[in-house]
Amino acid sequence: MKTSTYILPPLLAMMLLFASAQVAWAGDGDYPGYIALEPALVVNLDNPRRAQFLQIQAQFYVETAADAERVQRHMPVIRDRMITYFGGRDPDKVRGAQERERMRAEVLDHLREAMEETTGAPSVSNLYFTGFVVQ
Repeated sequence: MKTSTYILPPLLAMMLLFASAQVAWAGDGDYPGYIALEPALVVNLDNPRRAQFLQIQAQFYVETAADAERVQRHMPVIRDRMITYFGGRDPDKVRGAQERERMRAEVLDHLREAMEETTGAPSVSNLYFTGFVVQ
């Protein structure tokens, strides 16, 4: 019995230390983190022969809870900029990994600019396409 009483205090101390480290790591919620573009964005593409659409699923990477709040509050501005950017594009110019990466970087710049104009902070640190379908 004496052996177990000597082990118990250090074991409890280690458990408390681990628990407090987990709480400190969590910080101010789940940030940095991701915010989903919901619902998915669907725009018409410019094809005179038949109707074609582009469906985009995306995640916005934000650094802080304040950035997340701004992005969620101003999601209509973000969606508008994305619709304006992607709508009416030539279907052949939205295919391919290089083209998609170029568009992702351009849209990110547009979104950061729009958020800066609207809120005074760029808020969106990065943009990831999680779904990109031309139909």
